[in-house]
Amino acid sequence: MAGLTFFLLVTMWATSRYVYLNEFRKYEVDYNVLVTNKIKSQFDFMTDIIRSTGNALGSNAKVVELLSKPQSGSDKEIVERRNEISSLLVGVIGTQPFIKGAHILSEQGNVYSSTLSIDDDQVFKFGSRYFDILREKKMKELWTEVHEVEYYPDNYFNVMSYICPVYNMETQRLIGLISVDINYEIVREMFQTSSMALDEKIMVVDTEGNIIFNHPFLSNFEPVLDQYPQILTSKNLQLRGTVFGRDSIIVTETIEMADWKLVRMIDAMPLTERSRSLLFIFNTILLLAAIISFAFIFFSTQTIKKPVKTLIQACKRIERGDLDFRVSLKLKNELGILGDTFNIMMDQIQSYYQKEIDEQKRKSELEFQVLQAQINPHFLYNTLDSIKWLAVLQNMNNIADMCTSLINLLKYNLAQPGSLTTLSNEVENLKNYIRIQKFRYGDTFEFSTQLDPETHDCEMLRFVLQPLVENCILHAFEDIEDKGFIKVLSFIENDSLHIEVIDNGSGMDLATVYTLNQNDPRKGKRFNTIGIHNIKERIRLQYGDRYGLYYISEPGVGTIAEMVLPVIKREDEENCLRS
Repeated sequence: MAGLTFFLLVTMWATSRYVYLNEFRKYEVDYNVLVTNKIKSQFDFMTDIIRSTGNALGSNAKVVELLSKPQSGSDKEIVERRNEISSLLVGVIGTQPFIKGAHILSEQGNVYSSTLSIDDDQVFKFGSRYFDILREKKMKELWTEVHEVEYYPDNYFNVMSYICPVYNMETQRLIGLISVDINYEIVREMFQTSSMALDEKIMVVDTEGNIIFNHPFLSNFEPVLDQYPQILTSKNLQLRGTVFGRDSIIVTETIEMADWKLVRMIDAMPLTERSRSLLFIFNTILLLAAIISFAFIFFSTQTIKKPVKTLIQACKRIERGDLDFRVSLKLKNELGILGDTFNIMMDQIQSYYQKEIDEQKRKSELEFQVLQAQINPHFLYNTLDSIKWLAVLQNMNNIADMCTSLINLLKYNLAQPGSLTTLSNEVENLKNYIRIQKFRYGDTFEFSTQLDPETHDCEMLRFVLQPLVENCILHAFEDIEDKGFIKVLSFIENDSLHIEVIDNGSGMDLATVYTLNQNDPRKGKRFNTIGIHNIKERIRLQYGDRYGLYYISEPGVGTIAEMVLPVIKREDEENCLRS
C-alpha cells in the first residue's frame, strides 16, 4: 500500500509540475502579447492623429494659396502672414503632448512654423532634402527615423518626423511640404509609463527594414533583423530567441495604419527565475504533503485513497485546460491542507490573469472617454449654422449650400438614436454627402438612385452607404476617359433586401476582389479595406453570417458592391413593440 501511495504521489507531482510549467509559460506569452497589443494601440492612435494633422494642413485652402503664390509685400504684411499661419499650425496640432511642432515649407525657401522663434534656415535645411524624394517617388507621405534637431529655441531635441506633400490642385505640381515633429522622449515616456519594462527593447520598422522608432535610443537593432528575417515577413510573431546575447521573448504586431512592424523584445531571464522560484514553492508544498501522507498512511489507508484519487483527477482536469476546477476534500488533516493549498494556488493564478485583463479594459475605457470628450458636435453644428447665414448675407450661395449639406449630415448623426435607420433616410443622408463632394470634384461624375418603393422603409444600419460611395469617388475614376457615374439601386429578392452601389470605374482584378470578399482587413491600394471590413463586421454582428457585403468587378468595366440584408420593415418593428 505504501508503494502504491508513493507511486500516486509521484504521479501527481510530475503531472502538476508539467501542467503548471506549461500554463505559466503560456500565461507569460499571452500577457506579453496583451501588452504588445496595448503598445500597438497607442502607436495606432498616435499615427492616426499625426496623419490627420498633416492632411488637414495639406488640404487647407489658405496654406495651398500661400504656397502657390510668390511671397511678397511689406515687412508688416509678411509678419502678419507669418503670425496668422503660426496660429493656424498651433490650432491644428492642438494640445497633443507628443507633437513638438509643425512646419510648412515652400520650394522658394519660405518657412512657417508653429514656433515663431524657431531657426527657419535649419528647418529648411532639414526639410528641403525631401522635395526631390517626394517628387521622384510620388510618395503621399513618409516617416523619418529618430534624429536630432537643433532648430528649436529650447535646445536640442530627438524627434521622428512625418512628411507629407502639398500639391496645387489645378496643376498637380508639388508646391510645398508639411513636416510634423514627434518628440521622442514624450513617446518613450508614454509607453514606458504605461507598459514597458526596464529591461525590454522596442523598435518600429517599415516593410523594408528601416527603423522608425527604437528604445533604447541609438541601439543598433540591424543584427536582430538580420538574425530573424521572419520579423519583417510574418504578420504577427511570437518566438524565443537570443537578442544581444540574452535569452529573450520576441513578440511582433503589425501597425496597419502605417504598414509598420512593432517589435518587442523582453529578457526571458527574470521570467525564468520567477518560474523557478514559484516552482520551488510548489515542489516544497508537494514534498511536505508527501511526507505528511506517508506518516498518515499508518493510521488510515482507506481514508487516504479517496483524497489522493481526487487530487489526481484534479491534476488531469487542469492538464486538459480546465483552470476553473477546484478540489473539495473537506478534511482537517494534511491532505485537506494540500487541497486547500492547491485551490489557493489556482485562485492566485486566475486572479492575476483576470486582474491584468480588467486593468487593460479599464485603461481602454478611459482612453475612449478621453477621445470622446475631445469632440463637441453641437458646437460644430452651431458654428456651421452661423457660417451658413453669414454666407447668405454676403450672397455666397455655394458656401451656404455646402454648409446646409454638412449641417444635414450632422443632424442625421445627432438626431437619431441607435445604429439603425431606414433605407430612405440613409440615401437622403448620402445625397447630402454627394452635394459636398460635388463642390470639391465638380462635374467629374454623376450620381443617381433607383430604389424599389417596397424598400424605402426597410431597416438597415446607419453610415454604411457613404464609405462605399466614397471609395468610388476616391479610386474608381482615376484611369477612365469617360465621365464617371455612381448609381445606388435597391430591390427585394429571395426574401432579402439587396442594395447595390455601381460605378463605371477602372475596376479591379480577381485577386483584389477575392481579398475583399474574404473579409481580409489588410490595407489595399484600391479601397479603404479597413472601412469595408468594418461594414461587414457590423452586418454580421447585427444580422448574422447569412448576410454581408460582396464585390463584383471587371477591369475596364466597373465595380458593383452588393449589400444583402434581411427584409425588416420599420413599421412592422414598431407594431411588434406596441403589441
